[in-house]
Amino acid sequence: MSLSHEFLSFNSREEATQFATRFIQGGLTKALESKATASLMVSGGSTPGGVFDALTETGLDWSRVIVGLVDERWVNPEDEASNERLVRNRLLKGQAGAAGFLPMKTLGDAPQTAVEDRHRAYGPHCEPADVVLLGMGEDGHTASWFPNSGGVAEALESSAVIAAINAEGCPVAGNHTQRMTLTGRAVTEAASAILLIFGASKKDVYDKALSSPVEEMPVRHAIDKLGPRLTVVWAA
Repeated sequence: MSLSHEFLSFNSREEATQFATRFIQGGLTKALESKATASLMVSGGSTPGGVFDALTETGLDWSRVIVGLVDERWVNPEDEASNERLVRNRLLKGQAGAAGFLPMKTLGDAPQTAVEDRHRAYGPHCEPADVVLLGMGEDGHTASWFPNSGGVAEALESSAVIAAINAEGCPVAGNHTQRMTLTGRAVTEAASAILLIFGASKKDVYDKALSSPVEEMPVRHAIDKLGPRLTVVWAA
């Protein structure tokens, strides 16, 4: 049995956000001590916004950091649903504005047509990624690993670092069913990862995931495979 991850509970979301910011800063700083560039893969959604804001003011040689996405909806970067838009507006500013950025969305009509291209772009920065910031949905997904979605089994087992997902029929995916995501390999080989979750309901989902099959709660794949390289951070 692999060693377990660490679970940290904080009294406030502000404290959790501060810890996550320090965690990311520490992971990137450590990576930059031994190599020319460091990679940070980030998730979208509302949860990491405060971390992004704090990172913009964090002292670091950001010119040597490459920021990429854990997953992306196949929408134009100007769309409000775009994770690229979120990252550009909230993270790639201030000191962090010096970082490089790897988009996922291309001009292609569908993510399936862009997998090879994005694999080539992301590959050098995901072998392994230095820090990965994960979120989790009410259905137990992380990245775009939605339960029972088209392509999720392949994404978890792929030797590549990028996969396309068809999330039609997955309620949490909403209207944006065409997705691109880091694969199981790209996420779980990371040097360090943090899963940031807020609210009592997310804590219940996390607890359930620990004893549920990966097929039902894909976040468990990340939890199990990352083991002690994963820190779960929660606040009510």
